[in-house]
Formats: sequence, C-alpha cells, structure tokens
Amino acid sequence: MKPGAGKETSTGVVESMQDKFSVKLTGRALFDAATYAQNDASEQQIGKMNEGVSVRDMRIGFKAFYGKWSIRGDVSLANNVVSLKDTYLQYSFEKNNFVRAGHYTVPFGLSSAYSSAKKEYMDEPEANIYQPGRRIGVMHTIYNNPLWFQYGLFADNSALSKSTDKSGPQGYTAAGRFVWRPVMKERYGFHVGFSAMHVKAESNNGEHARVLYGKGFLTSVDKRKAVEIDVTDARWENKFTAELQAIYHNFQLSSQYYWSHISRDEGKEYNTGGFYVSARGIVVNPADYKYNYAGSGVDNPDRKNLELALGYGYLDLRDNDALAGLYIDGFEKAGKMQDITVGLSLFWNKNVTFRAGYHHITVNRYQKEKQKVDVFQCRVQYLF
Repeated sequence: MKPGAGKETSTGVVESMQDKFSVKLTGRALFDAATYAQNDASEQQIGKMNEGVSVRDMRIGFKAFYGKWSIRGDVSLANNVVSLKDTYLQYSFEKNNFVRAGHYTVPFGLSSAYSSAKKEYMDEPEANIYQPGRRIGVMHTIYNNPLWFQYGLFADNSALSKSTDKSGPQGYTAAGRFVWRPVMKERYGFHVGFSAMHVKAESNNGEHARVLYGKGFLTSVDKRKAVEIDVTDARWENKFTAELQAIYHNFQLSSQYYWSHISRDEGKEYNTGGFYVSARGIVVNPADYKYNYAGSGVDNPDRKNLELALGYGYLDLRDNDALAGLYIDGFEKAGKMQDITVGLSLFWNKNVTFRAGYHHITVNRYQKEKQKVDVFQCRVQYLF
C-alpha cells in the first residue's frame, strides 16, 4: 500500500494513515404498513382513511472526521423526493463542548435528542408539533455529568428552498434546551429539563407572516390532518416545554408539557398547549437502559430485546378566548386531540428493529361530533 493510502477498519470507517482523516457511510430505511377503523363522525368529517404501506424514511449519508473537525451530510429519498436532513460542520473544543453550523434539529424538548429511527413510538406524540424540526443555523452545546445546555439561532424554514424575493421577509428562531441530572447512575436516575423558543413568524410567498400547526392521526401511511390551525396574522411566538426522563434498570418513564403563545396583529393573541406521558419496559430478554449524556436521552437496547410501551397524549389547538365562538378561516380544524397508545419494539440488533403499534384517538372540533379513530400499524427498519 502506498504511503498515505486509506484502509478500512473493522467498523467500516476509512482512515488515512497519514493525516488521521476518517469517513463513515450512514443510512436507514423505515417501511410502514397501517390499517384504520373509524366511527361515523370521523368518516363524515374527514372521509374514509385508506390502509396501505409507505416508506417512512430512506436516507443515505456520511460522517467525516479530521482532528477536532467533523462534517455530516444526510439526505432523504422517501416518496421519491430528495430532501436535506442533517448536514452540518462541527468543531469540538472538547468532547463535551462543541459548536455546529448547518442544517439540523433545533434544540427544543426531549424529542430533539432522538432521530426518527430511535423515537419512543412510530410517530411523535401529538403535542410534539411544537418541535420545529430542522432549520439552518448555528448552535453551541456544553455539558458535564449534572448539567447539559444547548442553544442556537436559526433561520426560518423558507431559507432552505426560497430566495427572499419569493418568500418575503424571513423569520428566525432563537432556542435553547437546559437539562439538570440531580441523580444519574449507571442503572438508574432521572433528569428534568426546560426548553424555550422565540420565533419571529415565518412569511409565505410574500404574504403576511403566519404560524401553522397541524397533526395527523399518528401514522405516515394516511397523512390527513386530525387538528390544524393557520394563524395568518401572527407577529411572533414564544413557546416552552418542561420535560422529565427517568430510568430504573429495564424501565423508563418520560413526559413533556408544552405551551405556546402567539402574538397577533392589533394586540390579539392565540394560546395553545399539550402534554404526553410514556412508560416503557424491556419485557423479554431484560436489559438495563443506558443514559446518553451527549444528547440527554436514552439509548435503545440492541440484543434481541422486546420492549412494551404505553403512552397517553393530549393536544389542544383551540383557544376559546381568541375565537369566541366565531368561525374564522384557518381555524375550522382547531380542536382537541387525545390518544392512548400501546407499542411493541423488537430490537433485534443495533441495525434491525421490528415495531408494532396501536393508537386509540379521539378528536373534538368546535360544534362537531367527536371523532374516534383506531390505528393499527407495524414497521421494519434498518439502520447503519
């Protein structure tokens, strides 16, 4: 082999013997199947939901490392559409102190600690619509054993696909997540956290800035909305979330509460909120959950472990004080959404996971009969 030529290690990382440069390929594929049962009110209001299969996510990417520098590139090919995922440059002052610039998840709540393949359930709890996902921005992370802090400044979503002459004035987001771990040992412990975010409302094709929220029926196969609001006269939004994460051997408990305050024109406002609670346990081939100090989350097991998860979620997108019984465009789907969830996950190894889930969902829209929807779904996923 020539001096400086690369060699592949046992982990699949290609290293240069001369300058310690390394590259690792990454990817994932998530395939879902789902079927639904609805009451008459649901079929009348949203139509009959269609069972079927979908590609929840399919990605290919890489990670590269050189000294204290690292770079990641990741794109999704789901539904024959190419979309940018985690793509950023990172510089690490120390292992527990780094700055990142690029396109990645905004720090807001416990969910921001997990990728799509490592979430608690096949779909996010309804209240997690307040997590904005990925944005272009710059972020700093610093932590030690008891404390963890991540904060950043981000452009609005239109910055990824539109020039400002097409989108109108861009909004921005300032966000931070703080976690305190008063007790965290190898096999047990808990953390409490708090996240805050200030959002200048995003523009839309040169029109007035707006804030849009919507949530489907916790499935990626049929994506029609259960509840939705479009605040077309928004100026800015402040939102907060408080979180709890606890582990004890093969059991864990997590919960989050969310609150959003939207400031509108003419001194008006719109307030919404929600919460969820989730309990999980490894019931076959029990193993201890492992806490992830770098992300302030919990790693999944990977040795043929079967996990049972039980959850309850609640979301209220209707501000009765703001709407005062009036019909206003953009708010006809405002309402309350609740669900009871049962999930099973078989973590075959670190690459392959099989999942099945059931959701009993109720939706209450203003002056409408209560919708009831049962969702049965399963997933096969591969991650490397």
